[in-house]
Amino acid sequence: MNNKGGKLRYVYWLLGITGGLIGAAVYIKTSGILDIITSLEAFKEYIVGFGTKADLAFFIIQLVSVIIAPIPSNISSAAGGMIFGLWKAFFISAAAIICGSIAVFVLARKLGKPFADRFISPKIANKYGRLLARKGDILLALIFFLPFFPDDAVCVVAGLSRIKFSKFFIITLLTRPWGILAASAVGSADIAIRWWGWVIIGLIFAALYLFVSNYHRKAESQL
Repeated sequence: MNNKGGKLRYVYWLLGITGGLIGAAVYIKTSGILDIITSLEAFKEYIVGFGTKADLAFFIIQLVSVIIAPIPSNISSAAGGMIFGLWKAFFISAAAIICGSIAVFVLARKLGKPFADRFISPKIANKYGRLLARKGDILLALIFFLPFFPDDAVCVVAGLSRIKFSKFFIITLLTRPWGILAASAVGSADIAIRWWGWVIIGLIFAALYLFVSNYHRKAESQL
């Protein structure tokens, strides 16, 4: 009886989160934010209009931006830098985007293709599904770290793949914040990083990833 009740609660939990995400997605698509986001100044005015709740509004938009590809998280992060300054915008955006990435990964893994079909196109699902099947976590790390990839959509694709949740979590934690930091910095205009600075950042990221990946493999072999 307890086992059955636990399964029912689990199903209700999944349905509740899925319904909430879909509801938030529908609201954002019908509220006109997709038009506002094309202008940093307009987006800034929209967020500031929430007054004391501007932080929460920005967090929610960043969270949902992981699900709705038309809202590029780097653009909204840059707008956040204009509104809140570098570090506040970075921490809000990083927390929201990492939480959103994990949420869609778990939901895609538990609910499968019907969930994925609601948020990403079959073209992206097929293309990156094949790539992740061949290259796995290394390719996922590169997609998250480098610009111009549909990294939000790839979170869903990764949930359908054989990549373990622990690896996905580590890769997300080590790679996604760098792009968010760069966008927040550009928006705030507090710092300017030269090309050699990004090379050093990339090398640090590569060293961290190799260290964590090696440690993860050793831990798995011992278990």
